[in-house]
Amino acid sequence: MSKKTNHMQRLAVLTTLLTSLLFGFSAIAQEDALDVETILDRVNSAWQGDSFHGIISLGIVLGGQTKSHKLEVWTLGEELALIRVLEPEIDLNSGYLQLSDELWYYSPSVGSIKLPAMAIGDALFGAGPSLEDLSHGTLSDDYDASVEKTETGFFLTLIPHLDAPVVYGKLEIWVTADYVIERLIYYDQRGDVLQTAEFSDVVEIGERKFATTIVIEDSFGDRTIERIELAEFDLELDALFFSIETFESWGDDG
Repeated sequence: MSKKTNHMQRLAVLTTLLTSLLFGFSAIAQEDALDVETILDRVNSAWQGDSFHGIISLGIVLGGQTKSHKLEVWTLGEELALIRVLEPEIDLNSGYLQLSDELWYYSPSVGSIKLPAMAIGDALFGAGPSLEDLSHGTLSDDYDASVEKTETGFFLTLIPHLDAPVVYGKLEIWVTADYVIERLIYYDQRGDVLQTAEFSDVVEIGERKFATTIVIEDSFGDRTIERIELAEFDLELDALFFSIETFESWGDDG
């Protein structure tokens, strides 16, 4: 397998918080009703939408070196996602395709390679968000959640089910009173912090509020600044768009 292939597969060890994460939703739940399922449903609804398209820039400080990436992301429902690399030029039109439980990496020079399904939770570039973060994977399906009310909003604790296919031992999420995510901490199975994400620069599109800047720092001190330059929700996307043939057509155009 080529160096470029190895590099791009390591690239599959970052891009899920994310967004990573486009967290937030309209405030329609009653404040005195601490219904954690309602809160998570509204977070996931605003985060995912029926469909999503966005341009995301990543600035990654890894081992003292800074690298920049630009990605284009599409999702349809919870099972279809396509992530296309726009920059750097050497990786143009490579990327990742999720089809339900299947995950594929594509490179114009190598072709398509099927990856283990667990790779969707890995950071893509050695640090920062994972594929699931970038593709707006749901936060609730694999976890039991609890909620506490704070002075400014809500504090959520998510513990994975025993049989859940996740690498995390616990998630902690701070959400504002109008349901915009402020902070997210990932813990490993031993209770140590794996990475922390801080959310800022909140914008509103329709009834959705979400952060457009996410700063992610892991336990090794590596840091990622994720900026959402474009976000569109609830587009009319064809499921057939989510295919290796789409990647191949971009290569033909280039």
